[in-house]
Amino acid sequence: MSGNRVAPDDQAMNELVAPLRSAEGGFAMLALDQRESLRQMFPLVDGRAAGDDALRWFKAMATRVLSPMASAVLLDRPYAVTEDRPDSIDQVTSLILAADVLEQPPGQGVIDTSLDLDVTPEFIRHVGAAAVKLLVIWRPGEGREVRTRLVLAFLEVAREAGVPSLVEAIVRPPTGAEWESPSARHEAILRAASEVATLGGTIYKAEMPGYLPGDVSLVREHSERMSSIVSGPWVVLSNGVDQPDFAPALREACLGGAHGFLAGRAIWGDTVADPDTLSALTRRSAARLRELTAIVAETAPSRSVANARKSEEGQE
Repeated sequence: MSGNRVAPDDQAMNELVAPLRSAEGGFAMLALDQRESLRQMFPLVDGRAAGDDALRWFKAMATRVLSPMASAVLLDRPYAVTEDRPDSIDQVTSLILAADVLEQPPGQGVIDTSLDLDVTPEFIRHVGAAAVKLLVIWRPGEGREVRTRLVLAFLEVAREAGVPSLVEAIVRPPTGAEWESPSARHEAILRAASEVATLGGTIYKAEMPGYLPGDVSLVREHSERMSSIVSGPWVVLSNGVDQPDFAPALREACLGGAHGFLAGRAIWGDTVADPDTLSALTRRSAARLRELTAIVAETAPSRSVANARKSEEGQE
């Protein structure tokens, strides 16, 4: 390599994902596509769960307050992007549209997903989405063919729409079993990436590699392993990470090669049930989002050097 010349493929990738990048560097993306999991965060009223209007209200408020500080915001079609680009999104912030239907029984996590057939290339262009996202559930030794067909169908929609695709894999233990150990789950996160990230998505969205509650000591090492698996950019999500741990874990992940974050609950999760949600979003969540964005910007030089070194070594 000579100077700062970028290979053609890299140049095309940079142009494709540019609308999702923060001006400070990397990806600082806000997730607000939660559906039944968001409903569960609301306190019960007379023994009943929050209604759909409560979800719509929170998504609109959080988007209005936080999207000016994010490089992109991820929203769903059922509760947030129904007809047009929501006017709650800041004008300079890109929209990522969730293209998944989530199967999530009450009180449980997502157990399966499918493609939202209403998220067509025409709808994506109509609402001005800069990217689309799909969540898949990964279980060891189960469902690979079905999962592959789902991801490939999603990637085709993204290609027809002319936008980047973000594919997210959430790992679960084998059906009817539990993880034998934390390390078994850590290895599953990497195995999921080796399968799903190689199918051709633009950006891979990963659970925090090597994370244990209160312990981020393995995150950088496991992130380096993730970077050796995923050929393109990848980002971390915050689900499964205790809120106080997310910022230090993100720093370690970026130093290990992550390109940023697409996170929600670590930023706004504790504001849903706050008596003054607007104030909580304006104070706590905004401060957290700024801190996370700064972490990504600070670690960008280290990441660039590492990527340049890998490219040079590959040409030797």
